[in-house]
Amino acid sequence: MSETPTQCPVCGDLLVEVEAALNRTWGNVLATSFGSSQLQIRLEGKNWMPFMEPDRSAKGLYCTKCGSLTIAPSIEEHRAALGLER
Repeated sequence: MSETPTQCPVCGDLLVEVEAALNRTWGNVLATSFGSSQLQIRLEGKNWMPFMEPDRSAKGLYCTKCGSLTIAPSIEEHRAALGLER
């Protein structure tokens, strides 16, 4: 990340850089029979699309006060679909 914002847009407190990921635990593997999880998003009037998949991390900003988390999508084709690729 180039310039890290210093204030949370939710509460105004300190933001710190983090890495976000969907990591499988043994409990998850046993409960879902080796199934996987996806974090999905949907723009108004659009279909759901994967934002993050297991084993792919993304850059993020975490608020040290309210716990809000901002993450950047790690799936290149979805970054393009969201208009984030130039």
